[in-house]
Amino acid sequence: MKQNIAIIMGGFSSEYGISLKSGQVVFEHLPKDLYNAYCIHITKDKWVYVDAENKEFPVNMSDFSVQTEDQIIHFDCVFNAIHGAPGEDGFMQAYFNLLKLPHTSCDMYQAALTFNKRDCLNVLKAYDIPTAVSYPLNKKDTVYPKEIINRVGLPCFVKANR
Repeated sequence: MKQNIAIIMGGFSSEYGISLKSGQVVFEHLPKDLYNAYCIHITKDKWVYVDAENKEFPVNMSDFSVQTEDQIIHFDCVFNAIHGAPGEDGFMQAYFNLLKLPHTSCDMYQAALTFNKRDCLNVLKAYDIPTAVSYPLNKKDTVYPKEIINRVGLPCFVKANR
């Protein structure tokens, strides 16, 4: 019997479109003789299964099932193709763990920790794990470019914490 695989894609970040493409690649490459793959689009406003005709069916968030016109789909596993929140920040991981639904992501704590760069660097440093030099700034901080360059050097890049 084939397993039902939900491929979650989309998300809340500016990488929404890229995530849809990633999810589509997974959908196209899962062996059809082994799996029934379902594209689940996650947005801030809705969670829906999108079928081959682009028809949308809402996800029942109480058990992550989908009712189509002729069946109720329960999933055996979730493939996470969401870039950014809520796929990489621990939210979806916690949700699936509560439902005891297997997923391809790490656990909630690891996702939340690695999504928060400042917290992750602090944990790594505590174990003497080498990390890149960083210069954390808060939203209302005054920016001193020369001070930043003196500390981290050039070239450097800016990465938002969350």
